[in-house]
Amino acid sequence: MNPVDQLLDEPKTESSVSTDIQTILSRRSDLSTFIVHLTRDYNGKSAKENLESIVNDWKIEARSIFGAAKTKLEQDNHDLASQKCVCFTEAPLEYLYHMFGKIDDRDYEFAPYGIAITKMLARKKGVNPVWYIDITPGHDWLMNPINEFINQSVNFDTSQISKITPFIEQMGDNRPSGGKRKEFWWEREWRCVGDFPLPERVLLLCPENEAGEFERLAQEQDYSVRCIDPNWGIEKIIARLAGFKNKDIDIL
Repeated sequence: MNPVDQLLDEPKTESSVSTDIQTILSRRSDLSTFIVHLTRDYNGKSAKENLESIVNDWKIEARSIFGAAKTKLEQDNHDLASQKCVCFTEAPLEYLYHMFGKIDDRDYEFAPYGIAITKMLARKKGVNPVWYIDITPGHDWLMNPINEFINQSVNFDTSQISKITPFIEQMGDNRPSGGKRKEFWWEREWRCVGDFPLPERVLLLCPENEAGEFERLAQEQDYSVRCIDPNWGIEKIIARLAGFKNKDIDIL
């Protein structure tokens, strides 16, 4: 047998066998299958009431503007509709409790209420990851050419750059240049521009003692949902989604 045939006939070792991307992703616990929209107290309504509105309307309204052009557009009195987004995080479900309450330098304070959908369903509806760009002094800023595109656009509202800026955010410590520290890349944010109609199948996030209330509310809209408490650990989330009751899980 010649050397080439011999090589082809040899059994493949584990290191020589390629692995498909789905197998890799299924074992990456740091990469969530879901993205999550959390609600907060807003416009005189509590976080719970805002989740109720989402379930009643079966959509998430884009109420606030985000992205690289936000400050300039607010100063120049532009039409802001093109920059209004619905925001999500891809934090794994078992770590969502880190997102609640007051966090230093963050403008918003979220509560344990929200919607979880799979990333693949979200991508089909135009949701994209946010691009975080460093603004720490001491090196060339990637934000400089982006800001030039924004400033040079004759009509920003209809420009091509206006379609990109909602998905760009700064990160880094700009205090030496008179700015502020902005470090929220760890939120691993995804966004879509405009209102987000919910797909048929979602998970609702709410405190455990309010799950029945939200399930009934969804049923009134002819949707069947499962609720999880975002304060649960991953093992309890799995057990409850599998249909086990607390008495089947908890020690006390």
